[in-house]
Amino acid sequence: MKPGMFKRASCTPRVLIGAAILGAGVLASTPCFAGPLIADGYAFTNFDLPGSGAIAGAGTTLNGIANNGAVVGFGTADGVNLVNSIRNPDGTATALNLDSSAMALGLNSAGDVVGVDPGNGTAFFLPSAGAAQTISIPGGFAPSAFGINDHGNIVGQYGYQNLTPGFFIQNAAGNGLITIHAPSGPDIVNAQGVNNNGLVVGYYTGTDGQDHGFTANLALASGGAITGSAVADPTIPPVPGEPGATFVFSQILGVNDANIAVGYYGDSTSSQHGFLLNLGTGAYTFLDNPAMQFSNGVETTQITGINNQGEIAGFYSDASGVFHGFTACPLVGNGSSCAMQSVPEPGSLALACIGLMTLGLGLYGRSRARRTGTAS
Repeated sequence: MKPGMFKRASCTPRVLIGAAILGAGVLASTPCFAGPLIADGYAFTNFDLPGSGAIAGAGTTLNGIANNGAVVGFGTADGVNLVNSIRNPDGTATALNLDSSAMALGLNSAGDVVGVDPGNGTAFFLPSAGAAQTISIPGGFAPSAFGINDHGNIVGQYGYQNLTPGFFIQNAAGNGLITIHAPSGPDIVNAQGVNNNGLVVGYYTGTDGQDHGFTANLALASGGAITGSAVADPTIPPVPGEPGATFVFSQILGVNDANIAVGYYGDSTSSQHGFLLNLGTGAYTFLDNPAMQFSNGVETTQITGINNQGEIAGFYSDASGVFHGFTACPLVGNGSSCAMQSVPEPGSLALACIGLMTLGLGLYGRSRARRTGTAS
């Protein structure tokens, strides 16, 4: 925590809505706490990454979580120059040797990182020990790498002729390419995550011009290609402060080996809300960071990753339009690490309201595709 980075905020209660996977929502006081916040059966820990600023359009973005609990992302003080790092399970940060234009977007348990550098239009693989390597897709151009699993398999998006399909490769050398096509629409595909069983998740642009989730089981690929299966859009719940809001788009950003996916949806107020999705049952759970606040009528939570312990990672916005990173673990089940943490009761959390740390990050586009300069 950096000195001088506290911003006074009111502690107003917020009801978070959860269903399907985790059950009914609970009341949590927000937004300003030194310790974990409890909401919908999760304990949230909010923090900033090195290099984060405290102005709107600056701060912290987390883009992935590994099975060992480490997370990856970047901080920015100006919304332009990025400082990429890994936040280790003990809370320390490991700096990544990347250009200030590069974005670290995926991480596995070995500490290998993938991402994209819009400054030179290349995707990269950064091994846990060594220098960044450029990822080349056979027959393609301008790739973006979004996810990597514990086998070293990588997924992302690339240019091919006049299309921008998704891709799966077995390793950073580009071996075993499988092209992932959209279920419908102009074949704009963002393959965001792949679990250790070969299930790919992401989103595509539909015939309506909006983003929608998809899955692709690589075991069904034929001739080096597969067409993704569309995921039903969520039926969004009513949200306090957003009367009459309607669904606009959704993006799936990560998946674990239990086939629980995570992502977020956007609504007609331009707000964004996180979700978990059980791909086996099709049931959605809606989950926002309890410290999220409105800024100019818009609020944001994106859940960008989930690991095999059910821990999730992402980022959220505060009242000043600054973005904060978070991790959250389920209080029960899935071998939860929360059982070993000291988690205050919701009542005692209200007493801990000492100001909201401006952790931050400006929302760099509505989607990862737009953040990285690829089509969406």
